[in-house]
Order: sequence, then structure tokens, then C-alpha cells
Amino acid sequence: MLKPGTKIEMTKGYRGVKGVITELTDSSYEFYLIKLDNGINIVAGPSAFTIEQDKA
Repeated sequence: MLKPGTKIEMTKGYRGVKGVITELTDSSYEFYLIKLDNGINIVAGPSAFTIEQDKA
């Protein structure tokens, strides 16, 4: 499970839009509440995004 605050980039649906995981759902499946940079809030599973790596 990923932690809230994890930065992601969408690979499905909103492909290329970046966002952040805001919280986990109570579902028995691995779904996350995600706030996208374009202002949309969505629920998505891990197959719909990749984790952003810090560019340090």
C-alpha cells in the first residue's frame, strides 16, 4: 500500500496528468483517493498510475 502524499503520474484515463495520493479507501481492494494537478479528484487503483521519482 502506498502512503498519502505519494506523488504519481496517471497512465490511464488522465494520461500524463500528475497528482498526489490524498488517502486510502476502506475498500478491500487497493484503491486510492487522488488529487490531480488539473483540479479533479478521482479514485484509482495502482494500474492507473506510476509513482513519480524525485529528481534529485
